[in-house]
Amino acid sequence: MSQAEAERPAGPSPAGPSRASTFPASRLWTFGLLRSELLTTFRRWRTLALLAVLAAVPVLVGIAVKMETSGDSSAGPGGGGGGGGGGPAFIAQITNNGLFLVFTALAATLPFFLPMAIGVIAGDAIAGEASAGTLRYLLVAPAGRTRLLLTKYATVMAFCLVATLVVAVSALVVGALLFPLGDLTTISGTTISFADGLLRALLIALVVAASLTGVAALGLFVSTLTSSGIAAMATTVGLLITVQILDQIPQLHALQPYFFSHYWLSFADLMREPVYWDDLQKNLGLQALYAAVFGSAAWARFTTKDVTA
Repeated sequence: MSQAEAERPAGPSPAGPSRASTFPASRLWTFGLLRSELLTTFRRWRTLALLAVLAAVPVLVGIAVKMETSGDSSAGPGGGGGGGGGGPAFIAQITNNGLFLVFTALAATLPFFLPMAIGVIAGDAIAGEASAGTLRYLLVAPAGRTRLLLTKYATVMAFCLVATLVVAVSALVVGALLFPLGDLTTISGTTISFADGLLRALLIALVVAASLTGVAALGLFVSTLTSSGIAAMATTVGLLITVQILDQIPQLHALQPYFFSHYWLSFADLMREPVYWDDLQKNLGLQALYAAVFGSAAWARFTTKDVTA
């Protein structure tokens, strides 16, 4: 027996155990990175301020509707209630059922407040690390650039869900305090139970969160193009505003179905009986397309970007 064979440890070959132990360690590191990213994101004062602003929107809407209703009541029987049909969808129904404040708050925050908050978080995901000088240290870890990018995107998507639920829960609490609760009348004119209404409110919140996946991917891509977090956030929000404006120009009607914001308010179809799924499916499919395109672009850019210089 040669000296090398004599010094080799007895038992299975080293390739087997080392490979088996590498995979769990890699997964453990990935979950640890995701946990660290989530804690870092949600502990920042900027994130908490964004969530506080989002939570305040339903409060302001509820108080405004309550004050208007009180004013109309003091004006006599001829005064109208429920907002006079103005404002976001469902606002005329809030005085009859506080659960409609959830739908109204989501409709009010979705065009600007929610995507703006997502744009800030997504735009800062990579560029913020680069400007702070911490990105190069993250890449020293064994997860690699692809896993780091996926972890960043997962963190942004977690913020999408949390931000949407913050709006929904705030609206539900304010609606319960200021207005009566009970069975709901759908857009189709049918009546559903309060429990069914709560379930639809949760489903609507999930659809709204899913509607922001395109913005999240776009913001992440922009974040890979620059080393300035402020520039990435400003660019993402600027693109968001530009798309919203273009979506309102009648001459661009042929292009508007391809804008990520075009089908955002299709969640209202969940309040029909039966539910209309056409626009909802178009919305989710469009968001998946934007996530795939800009996610791939972000990966292509990030895996070739020089961040060690």
